[in-house]
Amino acid sequence: MINKLKLLKVALGLGVVYYLVGAYVHFFGVTLFPWYDGRLYTPYHDSLISLVAVVLALILITLARNPIKNIDMLRTVIFCLIMGSIFSIVIIYKIDFSSLGSPAKKIQTITEGVVGFIYSAILIWLYPRKLTNK
Repeated sequence: MINKLKLLKVALGLGVVYYLVGAYVHFFGVTLFPWYDGRLYTPYHDSLISLVAVVLALILITLARNPIKNIDMLRTVIFCLIMGSIFSIVIIYKIDFSSLGSPAKKIQTITEGVVGFIYSAILIWLYPRKLTNK
């Protein structure tokens, strides 16, 4: 039988890695995506994104240590992930990436939104239903 609590801790740990990598690439203006366009890098905004990503990683570390004790924060994180994913998809209609000279950035934004939805679904599936501290 699968121990969902252990899997939840692993999933939260993978989230830490994702957000720390995101913080690094935003802060230093590098990319993991083949369609990266350096013209869209802005040190001020990308530094703020890095800060938020580090804060999210720290929250996920706290959650991974004891998801049962921090169940309210887990609910909040799941809600924020869903909200952020919706925002990533909605932003496609707000920003004309073609006029910015980077039409492929739309694919990256969609990818980030979809990854957020998948990660949210995983956390919801692994969400502890029985609040016992084992």
